[in-house]
Amino acid sequence: MIGRVRSRTSRSGIGIITIALPLTMFVILSFTASSFFTAQNLGNVGNQITALLIVSLGQLIVAVSGGVDLSVGSMLSLTSAIIVTFDPAIVIPLAIAAGCVLGAVNGLGVAVFGVHPLVMTLATATFVQGLTLLVSPVPGGVVAPAIEALAHGRLFGLQPSLYWCTAAILLCWLLLSRSAFGLRLYALGANPRNASLNGVKVVGPIIACYVLCSLAAVAAGIFLTARVSTGDPTIGAAFGLDSITAIALGGVQLSGGVGSVPGVILGVVTLGLATNGMNLLGVSPFLRMAATGLLLLGAVSLQRRKTIGV
Repeated sequence: MIGRVRSRTSRSGIGIITIALPLTMFVILSFTASSFFTAQNLGNVGNQITALLIVSLGQLIVAVSGGVDLSVGSMLSLTSAIIVTFDPAIVIPLAIAAGCVLGAVNGLGVAVFGVHPLVMTLATATFVQGLTLLVSPVPGGVVAPAIEALAHGRLFGLQPSLYWCTAAILLCWLLLSRSAFGLRLYALGANPRNASLNGVKVVGPIIACYVLCSLAAVAAGIFLTARVSTGDPTIGAAFGLDSITAIALGGVQLSGGVGSVPGVILGVVTLGLATNGMNLLGVSPFLRMAATGLLLLGAVSLQRRKTIGV
C-alpha cells in the first residue's frame, strides 16, 4: 500500500513547492495589493487564467508522453484570425480542422520521422504564425454574437470562464487518469523503449497527444477571441512559453512520465497570481516577461530525471 501511494505521488509531480508557491503569492498579494480582493479583480483573474489553463492542460498531455509543443500560441492566434475572417457558420469547424492538421503534422514529425519535439513544433509554429498574418495581417474584425456569448453569456449567474475551466479539467482528468490511453502515455513518457517492448504502441498515441494539444489551443483561441470581441493575429504569442512555465511550476516533468491535472491547476494559478499581482502593483510588462523566464528556469532546475517512472 505504501509503495502504491508513493508511486501515485511521484507520478503526479506535486511537491511542497508546487503547493506553497500559489499560497505564498496569495498571502503576499492580500497584504500588498489593496484591490486584490475586489470582485472585479477576482473576476479578471478567472478570465485571464482560463485560456492559459486550457492550453496548459493540452501541453500536459504532450509533456506526459515526453514531448513539448511550442506551436500552441500560433494555433491560438490562427483560431482568432479564422473567427473574424470567414463565415461565422464555418469558423469553429474550420479552426478545429486546422488544429487537427497541425497536431497530426507535429505528431508525425516526432513519432514517425524522429524530429525532436522542440525543432518540430518550433518549425510549425513559425509556419502557422506566418499563415495567420496572411489570413489577418492586423488586429480587428467582428466576432459573431453567437461566439461572443460563449465568453460573455451567464448561466445560473456564473461566469462562462468557470464552465470552460471545469469542462477542460474534467476532460483532461478523465483522459489521463481514467483511461487506458492515459496509462499508455505515462508508460511512453517514463521509458518509451520498455513501453514499446511491452506491446505499447508508440506512433498512434504520440500523434493523438499533439492533436489534442492543438485542439486545446483552438478551444482557448475561441474563448479568448470571444472574450475580447475582436481578432488579433498575435494574441497567442505568449502562450507557448507561459504554458510550459505553468506545467513546470505544477511539477510536470518535461522529460515525460510525471504530471497531473491538479499540478497544472496549481501551476496556472501561480503564474496567474504572479501576473495579476504585477499588474496591480504597476510592474512593467517587460519585467513580467523576465519573471516568467526566471520562474521557468527555477521550476526546471528543481526537476530530477531519476523520479521518472517511479
